[in-house]
Amino acid sequence: MSLYYPIPQPTIAANILLRRERRLPLPGEVLVRTGQRVEPGDLVAQSTLTAEPVPVDIAADLDMSPAAAAKRLVVNIGAQVQEGSPLAQKGGIGSRTSRSPATGVFTSYDPATGIGMITTPDMPVSVQAHLKGIVTDIIAYYGAVIETPATLVRGIFGVGGEQHGVLKTVVAGNDEPLIPDMIDARVTYAIVQGGSDVTAAALHRMIELGARGVITGSIRADELAAFLGYPGTENRASGYAAWRMGASTAASNGWDFPPPPPGGASPVPPDFVLVITEGFGSIPMCEKTFELLASHDGQEIAIDGATRLREGLARPEIIIPLARTTAIKWLEESGPKLAVGTQVRLLSPDYIGQIAQVIGLPVGPRAAQSGVVAPVADVTLSGGRRLRVPTVDLEVLE
Repeated sequence: MSLYYPIPQPTIAANILLRRERRLPLPGEVLVRTGQRVEPGDLVAQSTLTAEPVPVDIAADLDMSPAAAAKRLVVNIGAQVQEGSPLAQKGGIGSRTSRSPATGVFTSYDPATGIGMITTPDMPVSVQAHLKGIVTDIIAYYGAVIETPATLVRGIFGVGGEQHGVLKTVVAGNDEPLIPDMIDARVTYAIVQGGSDVTAAALHRMIELGARGVITGSIRADELAAFLGYPGTENRASGYAAWRMGASTAASNGWDFPPPPPGGASPVPPDFVLVITEGFGSIPMCEKTFELLASHDGQEIAIDGATRLREGLARPEIIIPLARTTAIKWLEESGPKLAVGTQVRLLSPDYIGQIAQVIGLPVGPRAAQSGVVAPVADVTLSGGRRLRVPTVDLEVLE
């Protein structure tokens, strides 16, 4: 199974001048200046998110009038309280307790309504550079633009956000799976490169040893479910089926992935990143992608596992910074044009991940080998076999 992303951008963009905005979600203090060199972990900007008071209906909790409930308070105004700690108690027959819904300060109680207020601590917010590069522009009160020569590789699916570390290739080829026996102390603080698929046991082993992320070709759906802490396929009724992409929920509108596992916290730390380059199942990593990454073994890279299918399409990214002396070009954000001679990757299930070259672009809708009538391209595989495939089943490689 594969995911098709209608984003007109190449899978591999080599030797480009990459520009990225690093922006706070609210106004704050910018900590860098134009022309400054930054490292991935450097702070670019910081601010403070003022928390809103959390109300608690103490009178309703005690089943008393607001005035009577005021006499049952067990904490003073201004006192520090922990989530779940008692705010008021009623003893005797039908005893009741009103507990704090959050950790913070008990700032007020209204004897007319019976509502108490818990003020939670302000939350510091910051944004890091994420890239090794130069600040080329300042976004007043919000952040900066960072520019760096780099090679950019886009994945298919990811879990987690931004991370950086030294790339460690632990497999010998693009078709070799990642298993726990391959994981040792070399992966500590590193971003691990695999080949084909990866098991949940191997991913949890990487987390135990302090790896920051992993890049691999594919993952089976049951292994992904086990990694994220969902029940197995033998127990679908208890929640495994609920994490399907597009499942309708009021809170996420069906596209919040991964949702919290049923009955507990996720076993995956928030700073661990998984990037899948090909899709779901047991699919070897594209050979060109594998060789490109392996050639930078031991070099610091940056990855971003964010995957969005709506409200701003996004797919995971692998950023390999290059030396300033490298010949670079601008990345055309509008995407490359499909033309005769273009190298493409096939996305259809029968040929997923295979590399081909476009040899013809017939005008108008035509019948593909599958029988579908659509805009098509004629391509040749590496072994010389010719195919006619819909253009939506092609992804420009670079």
